[in-house]
Amino acid sequence: MNFDFLEWFGNFINFLIFAFVSISIVNTSCFNVSQLTLTAFGLIVSIFIQIISMIFKRIGNFSK
Repeated sequence: MNFDFLEWFGNFINFLIFAFVSISIVNTSCFNVSQLTLTAFGLIVSIFIQIISMIFKRIGNFSK
């Protein structure tokens, strides 16, 4: 499995969340429930990808 792709994908998700939040802040005075849910889900997935990527990189370093 290509873990560099996972890292890139996690960073891409972070960028999309940043863009989504920025656009939402400009157009509304506050978040609604669906926006908060979508943002939280994206952040959780992104953090999970980053953690998995770090774990597998460390495992790879120990096996060498």
